[in-house]
Amino acid sequence: MQQPSHGEEEEAFIDVGQLDESAVLADLEGAAEEDDMSDDDGEGEEEDGAGGGGGGGGSDAAMEDDSLHTFEGHTDGVYAVAWSPVQADLVATGGADDRAFIWRVGQEAFEATGGAVLQLEGHSDTVCALAFSGDGAMLASGGMDGRVKIWEVATGRCLQTLEGPGDAIEWVRWHPKGNVVLAGTADFTAWMWLAQTGACMQVFSGHNGPVSCGAFTPDGRAVVTGGGENDVSLRVWSPKTGECTLTVQGHPYHTAGLTCLDIHPDSTAAITGPEDGVPKVVSLHNGRVVASLGGGHDEDSSVEAVAFSRHLPHVALSAGMDGKLVVWDLGTVGGAAASTRAICQHAEGITRMVQHPTQPLVFTGCVDGSVQCWDTRTGANLHTWHGFRDAVQDLAMSPDGSSVLAGSEDHSARVGGRGAPSSLGGAPQDAVRKSGGGNA
Repeated sequence: MQQPSHGEEEEAFIDVGQLDESAVLADLEGAAEEDDMSDDDGEGEEEDGAGGGGGGGGSDAAMEDDSLHTFEGHTDGVYAVAWSPVQADLVATGGADDRAFIWRVGQEAFEATGGAVLQLEGHSDTVCALAFSGDGAMLASGGMDGRVKIWEVATGRCLQTLEGPGDAIEWVRWHPKGNVVLAGTADFTAWMWLAQTGACMQVFSGHNGPVSCGAFTPDGRAVVTGGGENDVSLRVWSPKTGECTLTVQGHPYHTAGLTCLDIHPDSTAAITGPEDGVPKVVSLHNGRVVASLGGGHDEDSSVEAVAFSRHLPHVALSAGMDGKLVVWDLGTVGGAAASTRAICQHAEGITRMVQHPTQPLVFTGCVDGSVQCWDTRTGANLHTWHGFRDAVQDLAMSPDGSSVLAGSEDHSARVGGRGAPSSLGGAPQDAVRKSGGGNA
């Protein structure tokens, strides 16, 4: 995101069948501390094929606005957006005005609230990261002021301020099975807290540069972090002990700082995007670089987003500032080497990428202010949305896949979709188009 200045598989320590909070906490911090913590509360017309220039934002396009809903409550650039995983019409945005908002999309919401929203104040610098908890009850916001805040979604009340980092928050994530928050920071560390109490559970220290990307593995058993400039490493950590169990660094790994990562749904591999234009796929068991994805992006062009396809086997995606969305065929273990399946050219750089939850589609947010939808099977551009007058900085997908939310440098957030979500009820666009920043 472009921000303003301001070996053998270990026994799982989370039982997949036990998703209650106490089981997650016991596994993350150890049974000895459990008692203390429990006391605290593919449709549409094809426009361009693979390698084609999916519509950019020229002077004419910049005047178009085909969004379903526009939110104009921010007074500066919008750098973070999130969509509730459980409520189809609930979203959040954060920006360089040091504020976040929780608001609802659609005609029913507009009529129920009169366009009012929940304004979340308390950060003293840009809100650059947002994430809803798995149950949708809480929202985590990360700021360039070095703080993570936990908000009650229903009321907008600040439940906790998670302190400790000495520099800007780079990203925030929730544990897949519990209310535990993970954040990477510009002070070379990552932190893990218990959301309800604000207690620090672990500090992961070892990087020699900003911890620019990271996440829990989908099975919840490990933390994976990537280091930016002056570090250039991928590290795997034990959430329970804080120990670094694996470091990937040096040849044949990246030669420039990491910008993004994604972890395979089976938790066995990570794909990482760097500033040098060559994504890598790495085994999380032994650190071996299993694929070096060269020849797709321009040399030394920053890769801003990477992902394993959630719908096509052995397929990965990467998007960069060279304007290319590259669909990679990773082959199979012991089979053919990785190759480019499609290169989807954009008019300008790509800042963000998000996958459709049920279909092999990917959405890209671009420097030219457009949001584009691509079919990862064919590389075809299915649709391009316009409306922004500056770069798109973040994207989020509705849980039903009907709509995409984007935040932009132009101070606005917009919702677009090939079909209106059920909450829109087929209402006229002008009835749902704009909402401001008034409190609910």
